[in-house]
Amino acid sequence: MKKSKFIKSTITPVFIFAFFTIFLAGCTAKEEKKIKQSAVKVTVQQIESHGEEEELSFSGTIEADNSVAIGFSVPGTVNSVRVSEGQFVNAGQLLATIDATEYDNAMLIANAGLEQAEDMFTRLSGLYQKGSLPAKDFIEIKTKVAQAKANKNLSVKRVNDAKLYAPMSGIITAKSIEKGAMAAPGVPAFTIIKTDLVYAKVSVPESEIGKVVKGQNAKVFIGTLNQEFLGKIVIINPQADPATKTYSVKVQLKNPGGKLLPGMITQTKISTGASMNAITIPATAVIRDADDITYVYVADANQKAIRKRITASGVQGNDVIISEGLQEGDKVVVTGQTRLKDGASVTL
Repeated sequence: MKKSKFIKSTITPVFIFAFFTIFLAGCTAKEEKKIKQSAVKVTVQQIESHGEEEELSFSGTIEADNSVAIGFSVPGTVNSVRVSEGQFVNAGQLLATIDATEYDNAMLIANAGLEQAEDMFTRLSGLYQKGSLPAKDFIEIKTKVAQAKANKNLSVKRVNDAKLYAPMSGIITAKSIEKGAMAAPGVPAFTIIKTDLVYAKVSVPESEIGKVVKGQNAKVFIGTLNQEFLGKIVIINPQADPATKTYSVKVQLKNPGGKLLPGMITQTKISTGASMNAITIPATAVIRDADDITYVYVADANQKAIRKRITASGVQGNDVIISEGLQEGDKVVVTGQTRLKDGASVTL
């Protein structure tokens, strides 16, 4: 009887220990299976740097070759306006006129005065040559003739100034007068921009201005037109902007069709001619978060997804050129990255 109790008391702890051992083993197996099931299937691309021609990229805008505000140089009432805003005009084209009645009459008076002075000069010059006229009187009549000529020239100019002509070919971007309005000297009536040549203006930081040289070729992409144009750097402002510490650079572009309009957004690329080791990754691998931060996921040796912030310096076809954040040998996740979190398990 005692032996039976001993056997029973011995079997019970052994049974309990075995049960927990099996239970824990089963839990461990389930956990391992769960972990394996939660790993995200991804595709990676190992980074290899390769030699590329250095290309600087800047955002900017299109500027007109020239812009001028013009107006009447004499006062008067506007009696005709021949052009409208947005219209292309040629150099010398009549734009507007003012009532020139007052100036026409003034010119008639000036002509009459000149004729009178010249007639008096003709009659008195004969007397002066014979010695019958004092030199003082002869000089006085010569002065009156000169004054009469100047008065006539001034009157002719005022009559001409009653008509406003385009000083250059271009587009009317602003019209500030209407028929019946009063025109005044120094008040702009029209603004004309010249756009047969335009400039892509960009701001270059101090760290890169040394790589930009006048005469360099540049490629200018206009997103609005979905078209790329070729140009040359013609202006490098030697004075940095005091606020941004950047230098203004202008790329000249031909614009025969008038498609390039001032204000259009540009992406300008300038080849420096230097060679550099570039790291490129597919654009689809790049993720941008709500804070406008760009990053990628990299698979480490333990098959964990590591989030890495990156800085892009440009594009090359369907790839993005990375300047900071990655190095040669990194395995960048190129598919499946949208389902990842930092530290998540991945399967390749």
